[in-house]
Amino acid sequence: MNTNQKTRNLTFLGVMLAITIILDSTPLGAIPMGSVSATITHIPTIITGIILGPIYGLIMGTSLGFVSLIHAATRPASPIDPLFINPLLSVFPRMLIGVAPYYGYIIVRKVLTLVKVKGPARVSISAAIGGVLGSLTNTFFVLGMLYILYAKQVAEKIFGSSDMIKEVQTLILGIISTNALIEAIVAGIITSALVVAYKRVIDKNID
Repeated sequence: MNTNQKTRNLTFLGVMLAITIILDSTPLGAIPMGSVSATITHIPTIITGIILGPIYGLIMGTSLGFVSLIHAATRPASPIDPLFINPLLSVFPRMLIGVAPYYGYIIVRKVLTLVKVKGPARVSISAAIGGVLGSLTNTFFVLGMLYILYAKQVAEKIFGSSDMIKEVQTLILGIISTNALIEAIVAGIITSALVVAYKRVIDKNID
């Protein structure tokens, strides 16, 4: 990698981190979708992984984790937010958000190449699948770690009894079947549009 490419990558990483901080600290980080909201704070991490590769995706995912940790420590918005001060819950689950989309993108591109899909359509579809995968990675790892580490505490804080573990399981399944799916679809659409635009304007590699 030459110096110009490295500088461009670091600049892109810095811009994505700045956007992440803005999304996390303002209402822009959630899109109202009827009775639920779709969180989009993790989308810059997904895009970074797809465009710059898994190493930068890992760096960006780790950075997102620390942004979440700081948010939990300084601006808790729900009874369970203080639990995210634990890096195993706030940082570790998010480290793969920028890695999984890259490999999803690459694999889908190869499959589409085999079936003769080329140009913007191939990039768009591959990026959309990568976006969906990145969003689901965020949801499953965060909720999974939350349940593994703090199931009883969540039951106590939300339902008033640490014995109500089944209710916590039902709550998590409800989140996965509603918010998680909506967020994944939104992430796929936004990621696809932005990756295609980036490659047309900057990367020039739209085929």
